[in-house]
Amino acid sequence: MFKRVSPVCLSAFIILILLIEGSYAIEEVDDPLNSSDILAASVNVSNFMEKNRKLPENVSVGNRTLDTSSYACALSRVLTGSKVVENQTFNAPRLDIRRISVKLTKNQYMEIASKFCNFTASKQCCPATIYYSGGRIDFYNAVYLLSKIGRYRQLHGKLPAYVQISTPLPLNAYHINSNTIDTRIKNLKSRIRKTINLMNIIHKRMRYGGNKKTIRMLQGKLKSLEKRYGYLNGQLRYYESLRSSPWYVPSSLRRYIRSTAYCNITDPNIVYLARELSENTTHSTALNLFSWVRDNVDYSFYYRTRYGASGTLRHRTGNCVDQAHLMVALARTSGIPARYVRGYCRFISGNWYSHVWAQVWIRGRGWVTADTTHTMNNLGHIYNWNTSVSEVREVLLEYDLH
Repeated sequence: MFKRVSPVCLSAFIILILLIEGSYAIEEVDDPLNSSDILAASVNVSNFMEKNRKLPENVSVGNRTLDTSSYACALSRVLTGSKVVENQTFNAPRLDIRRISVKLTKNQYMEIASKFCNFTASKQCCPATIYYSGGRIDFYNAVYLLSKIGRYRQLHGKLPAYVQISTPLPLNAYHINSNTIDTRIKNLKSRIRKTINLMNIIHKRMRYGGNKKTIRMLQGKLKSLEKRYGYLNGQLRYYESLRSSPWYVPSSLRRYIRSTAYCNITDPNIVYLARELSENTTHSTALNLFSWVRDNVDYSFYYRTRYGASGTLRHRTGNCVDQAHLMVALARTSGIPARYVRGYCRFISGNWYSHVWAQVWIRGRGWVTADTTHTMNNLGHIYNWNTSVSEVREVLLEYDLH
């Protein structure tokens, strides 16, 4: 004899069966984000970008962790009037940074915030570029702009009358500036010589005597000069120690860390990528740069230059010349000397072709080959053409054939 099953137990049993069969799912809905938490996060993001001059990987909003694009979308909604914002995830666009320095009125920056908000609502992703009445602004600068506005509102309780922004990104990705080091050493040596001369003059005056007041005055000056001498010597030792750093570039090689034709080392997207791939040593940094170009830029066959370094990064495709442009630009903006090599090479197919590749200079290793055109190649090692029979025709500071 069967026992009677209660309706509650029966419903629970049916739901369990459906869950097991995969035909029923319970959707968990996140609690919405609070506007005050988003505005508080904008303070941290704007401060972070000004200090580190890059986007944060993640943003803490209350007790949540959002990616940068989802945070920016939420902030645009708050700035355009929303009190509570749904917690959604949005894809970030590929960065296409432009260096800007602009003063935006309230109408202009609210237009940008509104367009940012509307774009994400309709496209379910963040815009790479926003066109507004005063021009255009890219995603990187838009995140900084929105965060600056949010910070002002959080700290002052109102929106600013205008916002002045300059792209928070350095002109290059140098770890140290070798020219600056040499100049500092030269200036310090000059100041030390002057300090020693003054100390010798005071010693001479003290030997010839004088009244007690004069002697005390000279002793005070001597003590001050000795203190200055000690400080200058300490500074000199510090800057001279930097000359042994792997990042220090000898003066004879500094022409290889400058912009040349089709190799703009101050391009903001090249600088940003180089900073993201940077490591503690020049070799590990060069290895990261090489691997990124090899693995992320497709090879295309055409003659001479079509895109240059900036265009190759944007299009993610290039022949041997354009890939060399990008590799050289990334290395140079990182403070690593780089140059072009043109040769006539026999490839693994057995065919002979004119070919161009990059070389980077690593302290203790010299010039290291960096041919990114084939996935088999590694930094310093070539596998897609025969190095023993191929011929090097030219070693070049710049390659400007187009």
